[in-house]
Amino acid sequence: AACVYIARSVLVGQFLLFSLCSKRFFAYLRGMEVRRNEKITFRCSALEKAALSEQAARCGLSTSEYCRSLSLGGRPRERYTEEERELLRDIARLKGTLQRLNNYFGGRQYREVFEENRTLITELQKILSR
Repeated sequence: AACVYIARSVLVGQFLLFSLCSKRFFAYLRGMEVRRNEKITFRCSALEKAALSEQAARCGLSTSEYCRSLSLGGRPRERYTEEERELLRDIARLKGTLQRLNNYFGGRQYREVFEENRTLITELQKILSR
């Protein structure tokens, strides 16, 4: 089925499916096999090409996939190394332990410990959400 782009929307047959940049559209495309037979060429310097290739490799994507993702409004994320993933797992375990301590010592006599743990948990959540 050929797609006709009209006002940033996709028209397939007689039905207007989704906005071209919506998450639902990309979820729809993930469920079907997409043949990519159109080619786009652009010029850049050797330094820019090397930077694009390096960034794509850090994200675990080919240069084409990386450029396609950027051009369609995506934000490719760098892949974590195994060491970084292990550190994130340790931080998540520490956060869970502090949360359990917070629940256990949540009474009035342990208010200082409770508040200190609450600030640590908040900081750990910020680290994990990156």
